[in-house]
Amino acid sequence: MTSERTPLRLIVLDLDGTLLGAAGLVSERNAAALHRASEAGARVVIATGRPPRWIEPLKVDVPSSTALCCNGGIIMDLDSGTVITSYPLDGARLLTAITELRSTGAEFSVGVEGLPEFGIALEPTFPFRGDSEVRRTEVAELCAAYVVKALIRTEPGEEQAVISHFDSFYRDDFTLTRSTNDGLIEISLAGITKGAVIEGLAKEWGISPEHAIAFGDMPNDIEMLRWAGWSVAMGNADDTVKAIASEVGEHHDHDAVAQVLERWF
Repeated sequence: MTSERTPLRLIVLDLDGTLLGAAGLVSERNAAALHRASEAGARVVIATGRPPRWIEPLKVDVPSSTALCCNGGIIMDLDSGTVITSYPLDGARLLTAITELRSTGAEFSVGVEGLPEFGIALEPTFPFRGDSEVRRTEVAELCAAYVVKALIRTEPGEEQAVISHFDSFYRDDFTLTRSTNDGLIEISLAGITKGAVIEGLAKEWGISPEHAIAFGDMPNDIEMLRWAGWSVAMGNADDTVKAIASEVGEHHDHDAVAQVLERWF
């Protein structure tokens, strides 16, 4: 069991709603706590649903050399900016699942994330704010790409039809999760979660769960929180996350990560 007397060798951090404040930045206190931990020998790892291109601005404030992007679909070496490993979906199976679901009358839009040079591509109807250059194309072309994370956008509250369809017929192909409450469903290769990927990396590094701490706020963080010896749900976290965490910390906009790490460092 991890406690303040157990040395921490691994710190795993979600970004949005966890490490980052409401303005999308790392606070001075959070940054200072992470740098102290790194200088003391702890390995800091980012684990996020974000794609690699949304990690670069954070490198100064987060002393991490490894990032799990797209919910673990891409493992990045942040020092060199290169992809270590990626886990693509079966595009043909994805297209079949989407086509079948649409035949039931379900209404949604589809997008896909690929490797860093690919970026994001969306159906024409997919509402999106963020990247200034977004490729728009039809779903068959989207699924033909090298996809590490698919996105299905429904109206809020209408996600269950999508989830039930994939769970009933495609459980062996895909893992579904969410990092928001606004109708966005995120799809990875079956078995690829933040928790599964960080578990594999920790074994390579010779780090056991009892020497690891993880921070998160949404269902896509649950597997990594369950794996870590000590897990912290933000005060603003989804109730499903609070229910499985070792402790519930402060709101993410109140230096929540630092408040916990300062007990060790």
